[in-house]
Amino acid sequence: MTDQELRDLVAENSRSIKDIEKIVKRVSMEVGWIGNTFGRFTEGLFMPSLEKILQKDFGLDTVAPRIQRRQNGSFVELDVLAFSNTGKNTAVVVEIKSKLRDDDIKDFLNQLENFAKLFPEHKDKKLFGMIAAVGITAEQKAVMERLGLYVVRIKDDVFTLVSSRKFKPKDFGLKR
Repeated sequence: MTDQELRDLVAENSRSIKDIEKIVKRVSMEVGWIGNTFGRFTEGLFMPSLEKILQKDFGLDTVAPRIQRRQNGSFVELDVLAFSNTGKNTAVVVEIKSKLRDDDIKDFLNQLENFAKLFPEHKDKKLFGMIAAVGITAEQKAVMERLGLYVVRIKDDVFTLVSSRKFKPKDFGLKR
């Protein structure tokens, strides 16, 4: 192989690599879009049941999906924030997942711990956490209950609050 043939081969490989990088970038963006779309679809499936649970079972008068807040360089997006400013003086943050991962639970606990900083208008309320997911293992359910998180999942074709009778919810609000 001559020097020129080798240079031509290297140049052709470089072009091919750049083309592959463009394709990978485009596919990555499309996969991200599909993931976001599926997440919104899952949220849409849960919303009617969550509204009933939060209004009827918890007595909360405001149920707001997809709340975003930017403050002091921080950003948070809540799948659902439900609250009542009346006698209940309670807020519930809901995280919705199609398939729950263990890291999702840790991330959600962190979100609850930082809630009062990003939502100071709710700082004096009782604050509860709820995870709603299509796919939850028995082990994950047990962990969430031990951590004081409400659990919602599909049961008999309906999304239902499935926390056990022994479950004790944790108030993640500011320590009074």
